[in-house]
Amino acid sequence: MQVAYLADHPDEVKTIAQWYFDEWGNGGKSFTYEFIYELGLSRVINKGVLPFSFIILDEGAIVGVAELKYRENKNHPEYEHWVGGVYVEKSHRGKGYSNVLISKAKQFAKELGIKKLYLQCDAHKISLYEKYGFAALHETEHHGDITTVMIWEH
Repeated sequence: MQVAYLADHPDEVKTIAQWYFDEWGNGGKSFTYEFIYELGLSRVINKGVLPFSFIILDEGAIVGVAELKYRENKNHPEYEHWVGGVYVEKSHRGKGYSNVLISKAKQFAKELGIKKLYLQCDAHKISLYEKYGFAALHETEHHGDITTVMIWEH
């Protein structure tokens, strides 16, 4: 298993965009595949400078992705640094990859001097992120969905 910057594997943007569209695109009502793909391309140029994406490769195949970015939820500009887009390919879930992604996000945050890291998730994911040291703050709206904002501080 290898954690790498998406910038070092730009061809994976297509796969990630499809994952994100299938998971969060809401059948094209919230986001189009093209919008997600273009957003992904904008993160390919950054390595260790926000915003950027990083991936997990296992035996050369991409199995997961996460992003570090600024102000993910426009309703909460006071929350500056976010981890988002945490996704593990369905056939690889339950193998500890989400732990690797969240641990690496927290490591990157520390290296960048980020003291507070936010995320938002659906209600059924709260316990997963609590397991990784995040605490629920409140519910909010994001692109027509109700999510829970969580925080990790070190």
